[in-house]
Amino acid sequence: MGIIKAIVEKLKIKELFAILFIAGVCFSLIPSKIADKMEILELRNRYQSFVSIGLIIIGSYYVLCTLRKIQKVIHNEKYSAKRIAIKYMKEYMSIDEKRLLIEHFYDGNDNVFNMTGYIEINDGRKAALEKIGIIYRSSNVSYYTMFSYNLQPYVLEYLNQNLILGKIDIQGTKENYRFKFDLV
Repeated sequence: MGIIKAIVEKLKIKELFAILFIAGVCFSLIPSKIADKMEILELRNRYQSFVSIGLIIIGSYYVLCTLRKIQKVIHNEKYSAKRIAIKYMKEYMSIDEKRLLIEHFYDGNDNVFNMTGYIEINDGRKAALEKIGIIYRSSNVSYYTMFSYNLQPYVLEYLNQNLILGKIDIQGTKENYRFKFDLV
């Protein structure tokens, strides 16, 4: 018993179940002639029902683990940060939040959105964008009363693609501009 206890302590439960499952399958599926030569035919005939129950239990455990992993992958895909941020930008983003993105991340000279922008510490428009995962504070060191913020890479790519496609149209200077922000 001491040897079995030492083996169980060293191996994790999944590894132990895998060993038992493979051994049980081999024990059950080995041809009768080979089992007779190995002198385990009588043992197999006597204990096959117990081995089958063990295989069903361990197999069920592995099916359950596989289903949990599949559920986790589907959940992560459905509720990913990228998906939530893009949906917010398409459906719920206010005009003030759109203005914040244009004012701090849009480069009118190159007609492109930049990754980094400086936002005033007291600008409340950034709160929802930061919470949803559209922007994030890239530095805890301020530049006077401004912190450096970055667009998430998927948001930057999305904004620049829509800029190229003409769904975002910004005209004028940074101080006096008009925009059309149609991401739907």
